[in-house]
Formats: sequence, structure tokens, C-alpha cells
Amino acid sequence: MATALPELEDPSQAKAALAQLEGARQFQEAASLAAKAVALWPDNADFRAERAKHLLAAGALLEAEAAAREVLQAEASDAQKEAAWIILADALIRQERAADARGALREACFAMPGSLALQARRGHQAAQAADYPEVIEAYQAARELAPEREVLHLGLLSGLWMAKRYALGSAAAARAVEQFPASAVLRQQQANFLLAEGRAAEAAAAAREAVKLNPSGTDSNWVLVDVLWRQERYNEAFRMLEAALDRSPTDVFLLQQIVRLAPAVFREEAITTTHRRAVELGEMPIGVWEVLIRSLIKEEAYEEAANTARRALLVRAAAPEFTTLLAEIELLKGVDQQAIAFDIASALGVEANALAVQIALISGLLNLQRWDEATELLETLRHDTPDEPELLLRFGIALTGKGAVEDAVAILSALVEQRPNNIPAWEALCDAYRVAKQIKNAVAAYRRLEVLGALPQTMRRVQVKLFGEQIS
Repeated sequence: MATALPELEDPSQAKAALAQLEGARQFQEAASLAAKAVALWPDNADFRAERAKHLLAAGALLEAEAAAREVLQAEASDAQKEAAWIILADALIRQERAADARGALREACFAMPGSLALQARRGHQAAQAADYPEVIEAYQAARELAPEREVLHLGLLSGLWMAKRYALGSAAAARAVEQFPASAVLRQQQANFLLAEGRAAEAAAAAREAVKLNPSGTDSNWVLVDVLWRQERYNEAFRMLEAALDRSPTDVFLLQQIVRLAPAVFREEAITTTHRRAVELGEMPIGVWEVLIRSLIKEEAYEEAANTARRALLVRAAAPEFTTLLAEIELLKGVDQQAIAFDIASALGVEANALAVQIALISGLLNLQRWDEATELLETLRHDTPDEPELLLRFGIALTGKGAVEDAVAILSALVEQRPNNIPAWEALCDAYRVAKQIKNAVAAYRRLEVLGALPQTMRRVQVKLFGEQIS
């Protein structure tokens, strides 16, 4: 319900009434009262500033913009002008006029170069627009105004890093570390810049200091591992990575690095150890469970792998990744297909002839490149559900594996025509074209995957198959 505006007798009464409305979050009423006060006392700049502020708070963005410009054109104090510039920029940003907001902030900083709030806001907006020279300029100015504010040093370092100005970044990081010797994040940033400059020994020293200051910090630990690895101190780097995971055993990024680096130091058993511990300690993403199950399969620990897949299904109910893995494990164990179907059905709480169960079994066969068995099962199922996309996709993959690429291309082409946004179907079609040596068509399918926004891991997989290497 709208509040009736009081009759105003003097400015002090008006200011008290405005404070009351603001406290009650009645911003539109406050803006109206401020407008009334402006009309009564046009020389009092406080009421113009109050009106702009309350219009913005009420979401009246065009009116707030106009009111802020009025403040800037009238006689006002530096504090009032600074507040008006901020209101103007915020009103423009909320209207999705980011370029106009950046222009206003540049003008504001030219008019008021000593305003910390405006310089910092300008730097933030420049970062949003990836204008790194302006980020650097704005945060340099802000840092000079308030060197005791760590966030301003971090803003400057971010701009320098994105602009690849590593020498300047090292110098700025050194200054920041001197100002904040107990900041792990600044030490870590310093290590990054030193490493980018090729100053590996200094980078390692800075990274060790960062780890001392924050032993469980992912970034600090990774910088140290990265520095040691680039120095070809592989075993030491891997031990540091394991130590970091001892401190943060459920850190997904560090777990991913274990997977990436373990083979290079002949420590693949560490993958199983770290991932087994991670899933015992917390709720982990699907990828962590998959890595653990795959590592157990590689070790031929099939019983533990199967039990882990069943546990994963309890955590991530009906995730197709785990039903496929369970089928694959049991096929490797030599279990017959009917028994596998019953096992998967039991884990899912469905009938053994359910489509999800059959697709899991087929996917397991495909992963093991048992093309003929997969094709036989698919042909039986297609008789009842000839247009099921999931079956058509797997039929195309099986035919490609068998070398029947013309049939595969025909099936998969029809599938993507019916479902033009089906990323797995486009990936399968790209592979079928590749096997058929229709490279032009394969590249066209690859480009379609790019347009559809396929996940990075999908693109990497396709790149390696199609081009023989990953494209940077």
C-alpha cells in the first residue's frame, strides 16, 4: 500500500521523512518525496542526490539515469557527484548498456581521478568487457589511492596476467607481497608471473611460501607442482601433488591432475588410491566415480569395480555411465548377457527387458568392441522399436566398428536429420565419415559439433580421431 506523502515544512523534516521511508524500503515513495523537496528547495543538492538514489533502488532505471545526470550538471559536493556517477553507471548496467556505463565511468574518472570507488568500478567493468589495458590503468590508479586494499592489487594482477604482461606482473606482485606478506593468494600470483617469465627457481620459492601460508589451497599447491614439473623434477612434483591431496582428498581439480600425471611417473596405482578415498569421504561428481571404476577395470579388480559401479548407482541413480560400466565389467568377467541384464535391472529397480537395461548392455558391448554381438542384439530390439534414437545411435556405432560404414552413414545421417541437435549422433556420424575416408563430410560434422557447443572432452575425443592430435 502506498504511503501518503507528508506536507514538508523545512529541509530537516524532509530528510527525516526520507530516512524513514528508506528504512521501510519504500523507495518509490522516497523518490516522490525527494522530488517534492527538490521543487521546494531547488538549491539543496541533497534532495537531487536522494531522488536519484531512491529511483535506482525502486528499479526506475531511466528516471534514475536522468536524475543522476541532473545532479552532475548542478552544483553539488564531490561526495554527491561521486554517488551520482555510481548511480548513473549502475542504472546503465542494469539496462544492459554496458558500453555506455564504461563510457560514463571513464568520464567520471577523468573528472574525479582521486575517487577510489570510481576507479575500482571502472576496472571491474573493463574486466567484464575483457579490455585488459583499461583494467590495468584503472586498478593501477586505484591501488595508488589505497595500497592497503588487497583486492585492488589482485584486480591489477588479474589484468596484467590476462594481458600477458608478465614482467610488469612480477614487479606488481612483488610489491603486493611486500604489502601483504601473509597473503597466500598474492604469493601464488607472484609464482605464476615468475614462472611465465621463465624464472623457475624463484617461482618455486614463491610457490613454497604460498603453500606454507595456505597448505590446503588448491591454487597454491598446483602452482608448486606445476613449477617442479616444468623443471623436470617429475617425481618430486608428483609427491607434492599427493601431499596436497592428503590435505584435501576430495579436491576434484587435484584428482584430475593425478589422473593426468600418474602415468608419466609410472604411478598409476595412485589413481585408484586417491579416487577410492575421495568417494569414501564425500559426494563426488560422476567423473570421479568413473575414473575409479576404470582404474579398477585396468587392474582387473573386476569384483571391486562392479561393486563400486553399484554403489555409484545408489549415489547417482540411473546414471547411464554406471549401468554401462557395470555391463562392461560383467562382460569382462564372462557373465552371460541374460544374467547381466538381470543384475542391471536389479540395480535400477526395473524389468530386465526395459530399454535402459538393454541400452546399458549394448553400450558395454560397444565399449569392448564386440560389434557382432552388439549388432545382433540391436537388430532384435529394432524390430520392436525401429525409430528409437538411442538404438539407432548405437546401431550406427556398431556398424562403423564392423566396417559397414555405408550403412552406418545412412542410419546416422537419418538420425541427425530427425534430431539436428543430437550431439552424440553427430559425433558418431563424424567417426563414420572418418572411417569411410569422407574427410570433407567428417570435418563438416566436426564443425556442426562446434556450433552445437559440444563439451570440451567430446571435442578433444573427436579431434584426436579426426586430426590425430588435439587442436589448441
